[in-house]
Amino acid sequence: MALRRRHHASLLLCAVLASLVAGSTAGVYHIVGAGKGWRMPPNKTYYDDWARSKHISVGDKLMFLYRSGVHNIVEVPSRILFDACSMRNITNRYQNGPTIIELTKPGQRYYFCGIGEHCEVGQKLAINVSNVAAPQPPDDKDDDDDDAASSHRLFVHPARLAAACLVYALLFC
Repeated sequence: MALRRRHHASLLLCAVLASLVAGSTAGVYHIVGAGKGWRMPPNKTYYDDWARSKHISVGDKLMFLYRSGVHNIVEVPSRILFDACSMRNITNRYQNGPTIIELTKPGQRYYFCGIGEHCEVGQKLAINVSNVAAPQPPDDKDDDDDDAASSHRLFVHPARLAAACLVYALLFC
């Protein structure tokens, strides 16, 4: 019975992910922190360095990969509150990882981890959301291209995501 519930939960998760991607044809998924995800950084400038190489625009989505209870995401409205790692005047708080945040307006956005001293040691992200989208890659681009892999942008066709989820569910559930 537990195996059947796990199987159904996996299929449901796959369906939700596929619908999220299928429901939004515009935008790029940015995995915050690339391979490290959202965790204590190796240095204070890690997330600044990551953001500097990204073109983030309205319609894009930030994917924060973290474990619930270990990290969270706090959004504040100003650079002053961000620099101070201040928990006053919070715009949003996300507790359950992983979290996907859709960027719906242009302008500055400020995020940090509000657990312990994580923000003070550099687990914080300031981005500028542009009104102009970055050029989309051609549809026939080779998936094995090293440049595409190093950009950490996720362009996923809904049919590919659904197929991958189905294969995963059949093989591992």
